[in-house]
Amino acid sequence: MWHSPRIIFLLTSGVIPVLVFFSKRPRTPNLDDFPTVGCSFGPSQCFSNFYVGAFRFLVDAPGVLKEGYEKYGDRPFKVATMLRWTVVFSDPQHLLEIANAAEEDLSFREAMKDVMGVDDVLDINVDSPDHDLLAELLKSHIARNATKIGAEVQDELLASFENVLGNESDDWTSIPALGTWQRFFVGYPLCTFPLCSVGRNSEWCSLVAKIHADVAVSSVIRRLVPSWTFPFFVRMTSNLGANVDRAIVLLGPSVEACMSEVDEYSVPNQQKVDFLARLVRRSAGEDGLLRNLATRLLGFTIAVASTITHALYHLAMDPEVVQALRDEVDPIVQREGWNIQSVAKMSRIDSFLRESARINGVSSLGFFRQAMRDLSLSDGTFLPKDCIIAVSLLPFHRDSTVYDHPDEFRPFRFSDNPEHSMTTITPQWLFFGYGRHMCPGRFLLTHQLKVMFAYMIYTYDIRLGDEWTSRPPNFIFGEGVVPNLSAHVSYRRRQPADNAQ
Repeated sequence: MWHSPRIIFLLTSGVIPVLVFFSKRPRTPNLDDFPTVGCSFGPSQCFSNFYVGAFRFLVDAPGVLKEGYEKYGDRPFKVATMLRWTVVFSDPQHLLEIANAAEEDLSFREAMKDVMGVDDVLDINVDSPDHDLLAELLKSHIARNATKIGAEVQDELLASFENVLGNESDDWTSIPALGTWQRFFVGYPLCTFPLCSVGRNSEWCSLVAKIHADVAVSSVIRRLVPSWTFPFFVRMTSNLGANVDRAIVLLGPSVEACMSEVDEYSVPNQQKVDFLARLVRRSAGEDGLLRNLATRLLGFTIAVASTITHALYHLAMDPEVVQALRDEVDPIVQREGWNIQSVAKMSRIDSFLRESARINGVSSLGFFRQAMRDLSLSDGTFLPKDCIIAVSLLPFHRDSTVYDHPDEFRPFRFSDNPEHSMTTITPQWLFFGYGRHMCPGRFLLTHQLKVMFAYMIYTYDIRLGDEWTSRPPNFIFGEGVVPNLSAHVSYRRRQPADNAQ
């Protein structure tokens, strides 16, 4: 997909640059009170241009953001993206206020419509009652069924290793890292709901792989073209809409089965809780429900695959760390097997994953919000209606007052402190969000990540391809941080320590 003729033509022909340059930017609120970062150029940085800043942010967002918070400290500043300004905050006080603001003041939903734009392409109505209903029932379903879901997901994940890798040979086998991990995660999110049978469907697995590639393309296009042309270019360069439509068709029979059983759940205090049956009974329309559910499931797999691939690249670089992790995992598994309780005891695995997420993350910016009215924050900072704001994550995750040598990857930084587990939420650890929109499934997600990572270490030997002498660099595009797209890793069934080479 990345090398398709359509994309190469569109990105190199000059059509997109011309559209961007001559497109009239949407009327933006007056942000003159905020200093500008990243737009200066020329001798002594004496010239400034919006599109210079937008291009710099596109290719080096972490560098632009670092320049901003080093220069202005706790003071907010603005950066240019191709078609708008974004006001960036970098301090704990503003973080807490933004994270806990009411939706009618600072809207997460409206900001995501602007930043992502996929709602328009997929015909999702985020203002419908179903959109909020899905999030509400997701939280309650996971909370009530966490143990059962965890066990089912674990079984699905372990089965995936044999289906995807299935290597009984002692010889090394090379695989594309990111693409392979995406195949692992096509089925297990469906175990969060009563849909495991869909996850084992070969067509579903193939569709998810295609949709992952389509989303990557649309993410690039979103950052390059005027908003009004975005749906057109996505349809020209990918089959995202058609593939999601087919995924919805595959989910349909499971939803219909739940609909036929709705009466079973009408008894008060019924022990069994079926997410889909409750959702179907209360939703306004079946098609909107399916589209909403499908896109959330698909987005979930993309985020998880990126997180585990980041960690895998760190793991493959250091055999000594692998052995230290095995020294923890082996006795626990041999004594207790694979279950929620045993995995919870793997503090080194937890620390490794948290440190990898701290160093890499999935984005340089978070907590996107759109001001729904003119408002002033508690310190007097004025935000005009319709401005887009965000929080720079780097100052929090690499705070030298909190982390010793914060730019270094130290795999066991958190292993001796249970208060710094993967699921602990603090202003210095924002991977799962903070405040009103904190991830409701973080405990279940962490368990899944730990199972996958620990099983990989327990069962296989891993190494990077011979072409890499250091960790493969991340792919940076705007605020997005993606694991290296081309790197391969090699694996084989685990060998005794004295035979490994």
